Amino acid sequence: MTSLERPLPLPLVVVILAALSVAGFAFGLKNALDDDSRDKAAPTQPLAEVSGVPVRDAQPTIEIASPPPPPPAPKPKPVETVEEAPAAAPVVETPPAPPPAEKKPEPPPTTPPQRIEDLY
Repeated sequence: MTSLERPLPLPLVVVILAALSVAGFAFGLKNALDDDSRDKAAPTQPLAEVSGVPVRDAQPTIEIASPPPPPPAPKPKPVETVEEAPAAAPVVETPPAPPPAEKKPEPPPTTPPQRIEDLY
């Protein structure tokens, strides 16, 4: 018989997968806690010397920032004198108003039907 003809029972497969997951998590956690390569790689020198910069040159310098110069004032535009020629404005006539629309008499308000059959 091949494995395709008679597969493993589902509960057994679930138990095997759960056991593998727990074992993988346990080994990963153990390796993460036992990892002491971080302790060996920690430098004992000051950080500036590790990077190659001498300590005396690694001190921060404080720059005194001067306020920015004020924005330049906008230059006034020269005033040009323009002679106005008196021109006659064209006369625009408005069309005559339309006649008032005739009002339709409002229908008398209807009372609500007393029975549902009256609606149809």
